[in-house]
Amino acid sequence: MEETPSRIACRLCAMPVAPDATRCPSCGAKEPWIPDEPTVSRRVIRLLAWGGGMVLVGVLLFMSGAMMFGSADGEHDHRPPHVESEEGGPR
Repeated sequence: MEETPSRIACRLCAMPVAPDATRCPSCGAKEPWIPDEPTVSRRVIRLLAWGGGMVLVGVLLFMSGAMMFGSADGEHDHRPPHVESEEGGPR
């Protein structure tokens, strides 16, 4: 079981403040202490990290594919040339 400290330091002026105080008596700062618990749960942080990693891998795969299979400057299309009909005009 954790014990709550009787006084903690203000985040702005470092003067001792009660842990349940809404304002620092010395400097008047709102919420003079920073809670120990993160505002986002560990599960959400882990999911965001994995999701960001997956997006990064996807972007890297896309870029490497574009560099490998994309047309280079001066490269021509490899499709056969258009065959014109005997009448002289395109079909």
